[in-house]
Amino acid sequence: MKKLSLLLFATALIMSSCNNHNQFKVTLNLTDADNQTAYLFKAVDNEEILIDSAVINNNKAVMNVDFDDPQTLYYIKFEKNERCNRFPFFTENTSTTINGNSVEDMQLWRVDGCPAMDILNTYSDGMISFGERIEALLIESNEYALAEDEENAKEAFHKAEAVMEEYHAYELEYISNLPDTYVAHYILYLGKDDFEYDEVKKIAEGFKTESVFNKSIQEYLETYGRIQPGAPAMDFTLQTADGKDVNLMQTIKANKYTLVDFWASWCMPCREENPFVKMAYQKFHNKGLAIIGVSVDRNEASWLQAVKDDDLPWTHVRDINGSAANEYLVKYIPSNFLFNQDGVIVATNLRGEELEAKLAELLK
Repeated sequence: MKKLSLLLFATALIMSSCNNHNQFKVTLNLTDADNQTAYLFKAVDNEEILIDSAVINNNKAVMNVDFDDPQTLYYIKFEKNERCNRFPFFTENTSTTINGNSVEDMQLWRVDGCPAMDILNTYSDGMISFGERIEALLIESNEYALAEDEENAKEAFHKAEAVMEEYHAYELEYISNLPDTYVAHYILYLGKDDFEYDEVKKIAEGFKTESVFNKSIQEYLETYGRIQPGAPAMDFTLQTADGKDVNLMQTIKANKYTLVDFWASWCMPCREENPFVKMAYQKFHNKGLAIIGVSVDRNEASWLQAVKDDDLPWTHVRDINGSAANEYLVKYIPSNFLFNQDGVIVATNLRGEELEAKLAELLK
């Protein structure tokens, strides 16, 4: 009986201990944010759930969190409905400290007490470094453009593009070297639009563990599979400037190959691509090539002026409400899709001389 009593006492003590530790704390230390309210959210099925909030007092706020999946992603925000200015982090169910200065420099905040965040912090440091270099070059390019120095503006912009390529390689290497960690899955999902579909697919195939982020990547691959080579065209009808309907499937059936080119007058890379598209059109139009230029311009006058200035002789329509761009999951411009006469995508995002080379291969 005595042994049984001791056992029951020990069990009760253990249970009591567990009940007292079914929460952990997130401590926010900011040196220049007193009297501001910090809100703590967690991500659940692409929704943000409010967990706790605290007013920063004497440079500190403490919030309580219930144990959850160790892979749960949390956010600190200072406006409940803010979608951009938020600080994402992991805790792995351990008390976590976030250190920083002001609300305005969230990208420089750092998290202590979580191994997963060490991985994410290292990646973020590299990302910030590349971002600063890219921003400086883009500012330089803009300053030259404002001074009507087109040559130097383009040179600075191309330097920025080169740094972007370096950043792209950095992302690929960093994620590929961490196939066993859900943090790599998170980074890939977060930056998936920076990669080509085949790159995302190849990296994901190397992942050795499951995670909620890996699941989201697989859903992304399934969704974007419908705009990859081999997938069927998704029809749309848009209007020219004079109100004439242009139907994609009718155009496709009437030509050997049809290029749908998403662009805008304000997009410098688009305008730089136009001469290459024009050369391809002039060379292959009589051999069966049709082009539909789909502008995402909001300003009709700017769109038409760009068509005139760049002397673009193919069919032009405007995607006023973004219906076609959304259907084709266009995240950036220029973006293009090349279809054969059967309405199948044969190539995407052909840049520069790639377009002419691909058409030369197809229209021998």
